Amino acid sequence: MSKVQDVEGNVDATINLFFEKLRERFSSTGEVCEMSDWINFFAWDVMSQLTFSQNLGILDAGSDYKGFLGRSAQTLDYFAPICQIPILDMFFDKNPIMRIGPPTFVWANIFSVEQLQKRYQEANPTGHADFLSKFLEAKKKNPDLIDDNTVILYLLSNVLAGSDSTASTICAAIYHVLKNPAVHKRLCDELRGANLSMPAQWKEIQGLKYLEAVMREAMRLNPGVGLILERVVPKGGFQLPDGRFVPEGTVVGMNPWVINRCDVFGADTDSFVPERWLQRPGEADDAYHARFTKMKATDFTFGAGSRACLGQYLSQLESYKLIATLFRTFDMELPRQEHEWQLTNKWFIRQKDIPVRLVERV
Repeated sequence: MSKVQDVEGNVDATINLFFEKLRERFSSTGEVCEMSDWINFFAWDVMSQLTFSQNLGILDAGSDYKGFLGRSAQTLDYFAPICQIPILDMFFDKNPIMRIGPPTFVWANIFSVEQLQKRYQEANPTGHADFLSKFLEAKKKNPDLIDDNTVILYLLSNVLAGSDSTASTICAAIYHVLKNPAVHKRLCDELRGANLSMPAQWKEIQGLKYLEAVMREAMRLNPGVGLILERVVPKGGFQLPDGRFVPEGTVVGMNPWVINRCDVFGADTDSFVPERWLQRPGEADDAYHARFTKMKATDFTFGAGSRACLGQYLSQLESYKLIATLFRTFDMELPRQEHEWQLTNKWFIRQKDIPVRLVERV
């Protein structure tokens, strides 16, 4: 997290642009904001800003004007079943006679190459506070390991991997808070009494316990990956605590959506209850710290161990800052009552609407 804060200024620039568009299009006009769309626009623009110090222009356009998001969604919808039944990929994407696969990521490759070439034309290509600059510094220090093709691969990983999952976390937090009036009031009271900057700075929100509880609970209920995170049992096999033996070469795994609802997190784990992350009335400090540590260690939102998500701190930086600034600045409500569908998986967050009416606080 200490290194991720080096690029916090790029997150701030995109939050400012996002709020400019919310004021221009919604709070000043009384129009309802389709928040699921606009959070997606934000997530894609901020990742581009973090990587290249240049956004994709999606927030400015107010739409997926180049089709980047639509193609990404189609590709993810393809990968979800194919990664569970890999042989189908031979009949579709890798069909030697006629390819019947998802849209390719050629656009992202072209965009990344263009940004790399543009950076090389500058007098000081490593003088930016963005990931491209860091990648070029790594190439300079490790020329035997990193060339331009490797840098482009890094850029593609940033652009394609960091947007959709973070957007789903932010959408889940907004939805659950607005559906729970007591949570909404308590969160707003904490944020509006904290004298936060605009946008909220990471160092300012570290002591905000209820914000942290809200975000942890949103990620627990709606982790970005809804499939089994697979591992292969190494040579010699592995003996489980109950005595059962798993032979080497066996593919094993756990699903974050299942692990995050186990009884370690207390009662009613299908419900949004941020208070489960806080100290209970009368609970001893030692007991609370033990319970919190166990929940934190069990939370499988970003995986675990040496294969944990590399982007988890960046995702947290973006989502915590945006939620803090959003609920500090606007009074929001869901204007319709038909949102009784449950956010039971990522598909619904991405496909279903979250219409929000915004009124900026004076």
